[in-house]
Amino acid sequence: MTKTEFKMRWESDDNGGGITFDDIAKAAKLWGVSSRPKTRPMDLVRYLVLKAADTEDAEDFNVQEW
Repeated sequence: MTKTEFKMRWESDDNGGGITFDDIAKAAKLWGVSSRPKTRPMDLVRYLVLKAADTEDAEDFNVQEW
């Protein structure tokens, strides 16, 4: 899935368009965000992928601000 496709799907509804953590991990590898995303905290990987896709709510998932 491209970054544009991911963004459109993620922003399509309040549930992230049905995107799963497995989808997020695959995107992280494909986009070069993380070579082994399943070995890192998924909250962090989700944030990095959302930032890479430039989603509107990415900062809502910024784990450094929790």
